[in-house]
Amino acid sequence: MLGASLAYFGALVVVLGLYGLNCASLTARAAQIERTAARMRAQPGGQKDWIIGGPELAAVERVRSNPRQWRNRLARLATLLPANAALTSVAVNPDNLPSAEDQNKLVITGQVKVPPGQDRMRSVVQIVNLLHADPVFSAGYHNIQLASSRANAEGSLAEFVIECR
Repeated sequence: MLGASLAYFGALVVVLGLYGLNCASLTARAAQIERTAARMRAQPGGQKDWIIGGPELAAVERVRSNPRQWRNRLARLATLLPANAALTSVAVNPDNLPSAEDQNKLVITGQVKVPPGQDRMRSVVQIVNLLHADPVFSAGYHNIQLASSRANAEGSLAEFVIECR
């Protein structure tokens, strides 16, 4: 009975200790944010209110309105890539351009490990063709093209940049 009560109260102390640590961390973070906000308010000439323009708000609404499309597109991208390919980045409108065409621009950067004796460009072009032919991924894009590619010195890796517009 004594062992059970000691185990119970020991577990209770551990749980309460974890809650205490979480509370201390949350308090410290809130204080840090308050100091940052006070410092920003004290800066001369700083903008006090955050005003969102019409184009920015429209861009946020477009993306927010259809998250399933992006989820399906990215999941399909993962499925379509061959086992010897790896992505290094995926960016939407990486140049942050305001035009409607550029708002939907998707830039995929990656690399393909090329088996010896095989043409490097063939592997990269196959990826572009797979993306272009897939109805789930290519929905909403009129043009999927290879923007650039290069091979490393040994010739075993081919790096690529694919633009979808």
